[in-house]
Amino acid sequence: MRNSALHVSVGNLNIDIVMYVDRPPKLDESIIARDMLLSPGGAASNYAVAVSCYGHRVSLVASASTNPLIDDVLKELSARGVITDYVKRVEGEPGLVFAIVTPSGERVLFKYRGVNELLSPNDVPRELLEEASIIHIASIEPNIVDEIASRASRLGLLVSYDPGTYATMYRERIFKVLSKVNILFLNRVEARDLTRGNIELLLKHGVELVVIKKGSAGAFVVEHGGKYYHGVSKPIGKPVNTTGAGDAFDAFFNAAYLDYRDPGKALAYGLACGAYKTLFKTSIIECRKQLFNKQLNSTIVEVAKKPENWVLED
Repeated sequence: MRNSALHVSVGNLNIDIVMYVDRPPKLDESIIARDMLLSPGGAASNYAVAVSCYGHRVSLVASASTNPLIDDVLKELSARGVITDYVKRVEGEPGLVFAIVTPSGERVLFKYRGVNELLSPNDVPRELLEEASIIHIASIEPNIVDEIASRASRLGLLVSYDPGTYATMYRERIFKVLSKVNILFLNRVEARDLTRGNIELLLKHGVELVVIKKGSAGAFVVEHGGKYYHGVSKPIGKPVNTTGAGDAFDAFFNAAYLDYRDPGKALAYGLACGAYKTLFKTSIIECRKQLFNKQLNSTIVEVAKKPENWVLED
């Protein structure tokens, strides 16, 4: 345990059903899967497990079904060091993600939100926020984020937000919550659609750090004040499943930023963990320190000049 930092991870808790196939099926075609896994998933859950692996404390806030399958999911999360006391259990269908994964690690996802839709700002109690160091909100629509982030900001808490697909679905609403967000995570497509090529627009809305994840092309950080960092992490093994890599990236970035307050070092940890996650079949990472350190040693981060077109280009 590096220190007593506590993360509050707010968002989805899912059951992941992963099928490993030689190729995706065509319409009306049946194929035989090489392997299959049933595991915990969801952006907030993936983030929470990664934070625990880093060595910080983490409390998961989510809306979960009373379906007995969720009992096993919560037991596994608890066994991995995640505090699940604030997971709300409600009647209804659980959140499900069905993934088809090819030998290259690429995947097709089918998502059903289920009772994840019942998550409310009131599910994040004040006493939890008062104890926390940072709150991370993942794949939640901005109207819910607005209230949670407002409460956290009033308590002086760092707020990070990874909107996922909501970045393109609710562009104007996203801009309205940015003044309450310290760290914003986007992938390349989300950044392009949200900013229309003008990354500095996000900084004008009050965000301190904008983190753009570009998959195998690495990632970069734009710091308020105009400092840019760019980095890549050379894979130490063949990717098996890229699902959850972005969540693992967010977790190690935030944890390292809390420890060092250095965006460059945080980026190195985020990149290394994102690449490291792809080595595993499930969407949550395994805690193997020696293997992670090897990936970290294959990660390069540098201060960059103000980027022009390469920021959002492939």
